[in-house]
Amino acid sequence: MKIMVLRKIDAGSIMLLLNQQDHDNIDALVQAKGLEMPNMKISIYKNRRGKYNHILIWCKADLGICRIEPLFATGYDYELIDLEEYRTTVV
Repeated sequence: MKIMVLRKIDAGSIMLLLNQQDHDNIDALVQAKGLEMPNMKISIYKNRRGKYNHILIWCKADLGICRIEPLFATGYDYELIDLEEYRTTVV
């Protein structure tokens, strides 16, 4: 008898530097809300046990010292999401 154990991914995300299209898409939001312009985004495309899924976390990244500061979050439609706490852990 062969037993297979399936391990499912609980979360999936990808980090990307912003391109010109990203800047164009969030420029109005940043201007209207007085937010800092990010230089990196984290796309959360899978979050099995979490409340937030299919969102973008816009961040300020200092690549010289490998620090990422989350600034704000939006849905994939660029509508602002009010999160209580922003915290990133990169491993």
